[in-house]
Amino acid sequence: MTKWFALLTLLTATPFWDTMDVKEWSEEQLLDFFGNSPWSQPAESTAGNGVLTFLATSKPVQLAEVEKRRRVMKKVAGVDVIQDPAWDEFQEFLERDTAKYIVLAVAIPAEATREASEMSLMENQSVMKLGKQKIKMSGYFPPSPTDPYTRLIFPRAGTEKAKELVFELFLPGTGTPYRQVYYPTKGMNYRGRLEM
Repeated sequence: MTKWFALLTLLTATPFWDTMDVKEWSEEQLLDFFGNSPWSQPAESTAGNGVLTFLATSKPVQLAEVEKRRRVMKKVAGVDVIQDPAWDEFQEFLERDTAKYIVLAVAIPAEATREASEMSLMENQSVMKLGKQKIKMSGYFPPSPTDPYTRLIFPRAGTEKAKELVFELFLPGTGTPYRQVYYPTKGMNYRGRLEM
């Protein structure tokens, strides 16, 4: 009986990101968040190897990214902030347009983003599916000196009632470029509010 109670307690426990301030997270928790939270899912291919993706417009991810960046800068350069105009531009975009767009961050090798033909394929062939509707991406933010992720921008309209977000992606430099990633919206609550 004690084992079952312990298992039930573990399964119903409130996740750390819902109970702790991001600055209180351990290094392990910060890494775990980007690998095992509802806002981080692998983009799978027929080859079976996943590519890290996360929903960069969700509030918990925004907070975690700022904290992760602060910690890295502190370790590498001994400062809390390093100027990067591309990162600053993305932060301004989040402040201004989070209500209009969903941003999917993907781990594409930086050298692959320098191939114009490959990036054109990514722009033309990457879609977000809502039921039978396929929504093309609106653009992207390339990686920058202090931000290794390519950030794909999709219109948010119609996602409020979706049970899942499905992305069909062309990701250059990832071996098998055609990939899918599923984000079930159940469980994407952060402090009582759905976050995507």
